[in-house]
Amino acid sequence: MADTIVDVEELERNASELQRQFDVAKPFPHLVLDDLLRLPRSAASDFPDISWPGWGQIDDGHQQNKRFCFDMDSIPEPFSALIRELSGPRFLKVLEQITGIKQLLPDPYLAGGGLHLSGPGGILSPHTDFHYHRVLNLYRRINILVYLNDDWSLEDGGCLSLFDGQNHAIQTVVPDFGRVVIFRTDDQSVHGFPVPVAEGKWRPSVALYYYTAAATE
Repeated sequence: MADTIVDVEELERNASELQRQFDVAKPFPHLVLDDLLRLPRSAASDFPDISWPGWGQIDDGHQQNKRFCFDMDSIPEPFSALIRELSGPRFLKVLEQITGIKQLLPDPYLAGGGLHLSGPGGILSPHTDFHYHRVLNLYRRINILVYLNDDWSLEDGGCLSLFDGQNHAIQTVVPDFGRVVIFRTDDQSVHGFPVPVAEGKWRPSVALYYYTAAATE
């Protein structure tokens, strides 16, 4: 299936090892993958820029200088295709294997997810996510973040940090092109990017959340 965007076959071949890595990762179960997408780096230029009329905007104490779009009818290709593949049955099956969480469901409403774009000075304060999807009556269990920056370094800010119970950043992920982060979301999964995005930089990403009918045990 070389015409697909997501290399599900590679995940399937390595599911047992990836599950082990996910389970032992600190400060909470997660994976950082650099070989999941088949998109060329040139696809970064197709991501909607700041002038795109489809953006909503958030600028408060928790998030600053952030745009978002969760309307699938507005999201352009290839990013809408990426979302569809990451929401499809084959990917869900291997995601269940890796995370050990059965009966995962995607969110057709993309509540809080979809396309994200954080600009200069943009931050995301360390936090845990909402756990309950009121429209679908489901419980949030897994986050997937896909980074689509053509060129990014630690000095550009906006790097995702995963925090322990003492608010120490145990893992920091540079949001470079094609990097995918999968992590369990619950009351312990504190994450964010408190170091602001550098002047002149824009940080594009795709965020997807997965749910189950049962709450976290």
